[in-house]
Amino acid sequence: MKKIFIIFIFIAKYTLFATTIDDISLHLKNSLDNKLKKNSNTPIIRKIYKNFNEKPIWVQDSTKMSSLIQSLKNPIYNYKNKAFDQKNIKKLLYYLDNNNISEEKKAMVYARLDLLLTNSYIRLIKFISIGDIDWKLVQKKLRSLKNTNDISAIWEMKIKNMPKTSHIISSIKTGDIKPYLNSLIPMEKRYRQLVNLLIRYRKMEKFPKISYTNRVLKLGDRDNRIISIKRRLQITGDYPKNRKIDNKFDDLLQKATLTYQKRYLLKTTGTIDKTMTYYLNQPVQKNIKSIITNLDKTKLYPKQFENEYIEVNIPDFNLRYYRDNKLITKMGVVVGRVDRPTPLFESSIKYMVVNPTWTIPDNLIKRDLIHVFHNNPNYLIDNNIHVFKGNKEVNITSDILLPYEHSKEKVPYRFVQYSGDNNALGRVKFMFPNRYAVYLHDTDNKSLLTRRYKIYSSGCMRVDKPFELLYILLKYAKKNYDRYDIENIIATNKPTTIRLKKYIPIHILYFTVYEEDGLAYFKNDIYMYDKIIQESTIGKSKPTFHMPKNRFITTN
Repeated sequence: MKKIFIIFIFIAKYTLFATTIDDISLHLKNSLDNKLKKNSNTPIIRKIYKNFNEKPIWVQDSTKMSSLIQSLKNPIYNYKNKAFDQKNIKKLLYYLDNNNISEEKKAMVYARLDLLLTNSYIRLIKFISIGDIDWKLVQKKLRSLKNTNDISAIWEMKIKNMPKTSHIISSIKTGDIKPYLNSLIPMEKRYRQLVNLLIRYRKMEKFPKISYTNRVLKLGDRDNRIISIKRRLQITGDYPKNRKIDNKFDDLLQKATLTYQKRYLLKTTGTIDKTMTYYLNQPVQKNIKSIITNLDKTKLYPKQFENEYIEVNIPDFNLRYYRDNKLITKMGVVVGRVDRPTPLFESSIKYMVVNPTWTIPDNLIKRDLIHVFHNNPNYLIDNNIHVFKGNKEVNITSDILLPYEHSKEKVPYRFVQYSGDNNALGRVKFMFPNRYAVYLHDTDNKSLLTRRYKIYSSGCMRVDKPFELLYILLKYAKKNYDRYDIENIIATNKPTTIRLKKYIPIHILYFTVYEEDGLAYFKNDIYMYDKIIQESTIGKSKPTFHMPKNRFITTN
């Protein structure tokens, strides 16, 4: 508070000048007409000053100027510590305060200062709203993965434009600088959590180096490495900060180990092996970089989602259902393999199907079914798959299909897996119209939901507790259903569609860092989208992206 007061008094001095507003305005007009560098901000700056009759905006209002200068350095708005001409602004203020500027040049300096402040305000607004990632380059790199790695990486992005100039002008006139900047913050709750995490991790001391050994440390062990491990876990808050550090693997260290393993999606063993040691030895800068990248991603989204919605966070392998800003339920999901990533987009659940059939997509027929059918002639019968030519069911051999396995021509047959316990979609699917034939569904292979990295589907998302989700959504069904009705429908083994009178929005996201229950979670960049974003920063971008061969230490 004291610091803010000093800044205010410091700036107030510059508004008490003898130079007339008309003199400053004359220099402003000259700069706007002849000296203003042409860039994307130039038209906005000209419009702003035109609205103010080309008179100074900031230098005659200490409160307004103070608010802007504080905002430029505030990590809530400027989490990347961008320069935004802050050094030049500070230098001009210093010269003016110490009377280092001659009287005949003061008007020109005040005009330059005012113009710098306006330009910095526009740049700050642009950073909060749009960011500094070249999202078109990101999309280009994602599309290129099809040619380089045969990966269809789809991310529907809503790239934003600059806010309306009229709103910017209004914020300047009223002096509501911070309220206006706050109104621009995207995904506000998540954004503020990430900024707070960033502040915490930037303040953290350097992590101690932990030596590697083949010995797995467990409860009751004594080892000199444990001293470094406890110090390391104290820094990130996993191990209590007020505890005396010794070389014994005690109950508190086991608890801290389990917490850390949960946060990084490691095997929750409560023991410390080489893999966990590797993670512990990663520098804090890596965490900081991840937090910043996830803040960058918020720019693609609105200030907040609907009052009721479903969020599927792919790297977290979890579905969360929110209503009125409260978490209604959370459940695990199996997502697309690294070579068949789940598309990122938004839609709305419009209906559910109990006892669904599964029409196998053409790409999966070519990629999987033809090969499996060729090796096992009974595969279709064993898995209750029926083949159709038009509307007529036909018998088919693998030899007929083999020419299509690597062909661009569409397979002229329809493969439908009938309802049943061995149906790949399980007993219920949740339908939200989209061009990718992707949806949420039950699964006949429940064991996949117990895996650490749940990356086993071909794009759809298999839900851990499908009937819990079904019963929540039954509230919005056009007809009345209860559990007894659903059980009877399942017993018939016939597909039954349940339509909703209220559509539930669903957002498929990709956030590798988040905070939940007071803990910071850092998840693996399974599809390498974070890496692509980091290499697409304006001014520091790489034109192409090369997918690394190895993405995980272990996926078990």
